[in-house]
Amino acid sequence: MFKKSDPNSFSKNCALYDGDNEIGTLLLEYQVTRYDDVQVQNASSVKKSRQRQYLIHATQRLNLYNPSGLVVKPGSNTTSYDNYPVLVQTSMLGTAAAGSPDDSSLSWELKDYSPKTINTTIQSSGTTGTSSGSTTASSTSHTSGSSTSQTNSYDTSVSVGMNDSLSDPTNIGISGSSTASYGHSSTTTHEHSTTHQSSSSQSRGQDSSSSAAMSIKDWGAYALVNPTVAGPTWLFGQEFPWNAIDCRKTTETVNPNNKDQVQIVVPSAMTARLYDGVSLYPPSQLSMFGVNFVMKSLWLVTIPDDSVSDEVTVSHTVDYYAGSHLLQDASGLQQDSDPSKVVNVYMDKVPTILNAASGPALSTTIDLALLALMPATVQGNAAVTGFSPNRFIVLPVQGTSSTPPVPFKIVSAGNDLLVVDNTTYPSSAGAAGFSLAETLLTANFSQSCAALSMTLYFKVVDTTKDYTLYLKHWKLGATGVMLTLTINGDTDNAITKYVDAAEAEGGENNITTIALRNQNYASVNYHDYLQLGLNAIQIDIQPIGKQYTADCAYQIRAVSVAAS
Repeated sequence: MFKKSDPNSFSKNCALYDGDNEIGTLLLEYQVTRYDDVQVQNASSVKKSRQRQYLIHATQRLNLYNPSGLVVKPGSNTTSYDNYPVLVQTSMLGTAAAGSPDDSSLSWELKDYSPKTINTTIQSSGTTGTSSGSTTASSTSHTSGSSTSQTNSYDTSVSVGMNDSLSDPTNIGISGSSTASYGHSSTTTHEHSTTHQSSSSQSRGQDSSSSAAMSIKDWGAYALVNPTVAGPTWLFGQEFPWNAIDCRKTTETVNPNNKDQVQIVVPSAMTARLYDGVSLYPPSQLSMFGVNFVMKSLWLVTIPDDSVSDEVTVSHTVDYYAGSHLLQDASGLQQDSDPSKVVNVYMDKVPTILNAASGPALSTTIDLALLALMPATVQGNAAVTGFSPNRFIVLPVQGTSSTPPVPFKIVSAGNDLLVVDNTTYPSSAGAAGFSLAETLLTANFSQSCAALSMTLYFKVVDTTKDYTLYLKHWKLGATGVMLTLTINGDTDNAITKYVDAAEAEGGENNITTIALRNQNYASVNYHDYLQLGLNAIQIDIQPIGKQYTADCAYQIRAVSVAAS
């Protein structure tokens, strides 16, 4: 039905255009995980800020193809290979979303990226000479890998002897040596041990993995990280048969077949790989048929505690260079095969910035809080949040005559239920808005703002369980409130509930129960409001009669989505 990582992922496919010509695609995928920093430095780590952190795994797969590579049938000798890919420079960059407050404390920390620098390590040698004829020789070797060797040796010798020789030669010399060894060892061991062991463990984790691979033949990849923007940039370039990365010097001579390309100075050892006096050889296989490169970045993004928005934008750029090589004479005219002719190499003067034309843009704005939500009930418990101050990521602030309300945002401890204030407040809301007292969230109305709204977000990844919404709430004042619940934007099937009991009034437990999915075919309540993936329940709150009254307010202690 779907991949395990899909509830926390977003992907899109962008067509890449060189002007009006489609020359490739860019597949983008993002995966977001909520990160809880539990590292401890000292006792000050007890006090945690309300800033939230997310891990963003961004993957881009770049596919560029060479239209001429589609023709593979044998043919006669050619005098040119035109407009094949030789250099690609691409990057990823994360910023705050457009339109969100410009907060310099928004932090992007690059944790990892791939690929790192990859070099094809081509070694070649060649000789070219002319006497009565022409002789060209070329050899190529490729070596990769590593070898490590280590040798340790130790040697010692001891000699003890005796030699006594008198100065008189008639005396008899005395000499000798003696060797003796003696060893003794005694060991006494007393041991005593007593072990008492008790263990208790509880674990909860989130595991997510994805992989993408690529291969490079005769191309190199070079990675660069700009410390000022914490965004990786990659340069992919052909290194064999001629090196587009090393060969950058130009003669400023324009390609007769393409006015946007200039001649590149290439050493004779490389041109010997392109032309042997009989045949003009093609570029590398990747340049001939197309390239497929995969790049990944991992960021730790920190949202400051005073920021309401969790939206960020990840931008991608692709700069493309094409190359050509032609068989020409000394005057620069293109010629048929002839040992006296030379090969000239050309490359684009400036890169082509590939764009997405009218399709999806090469930048993506994502809501980190929504994408990082865990599916409800997969951790074994109900998705529940009580309106305790330490669970808010943005605290509510009731409006005044001079200051507007601050919309709240709260997420459950299991990161599986997100509740946000989505009220459209007027410019002068007065004393309207939500306020917080101990573990209670209070909805306050005013003459200019007689209706408030909050939305519950959660994810469902099954079609078999029944789900129920629970609201622990009551009225505050003489006038009751009316709740209008719209599930997944279906206004035609909105649910209306009236709350006209005060806290603990009449022995009630002040709990409202709404079945979101009931698969009992025999029940009159058989229905299913839910969908796979993200679900939203918008709760509009207003006084009964839809008119402002001074003795009307609404309090809610907890909200839960439970499976049965």
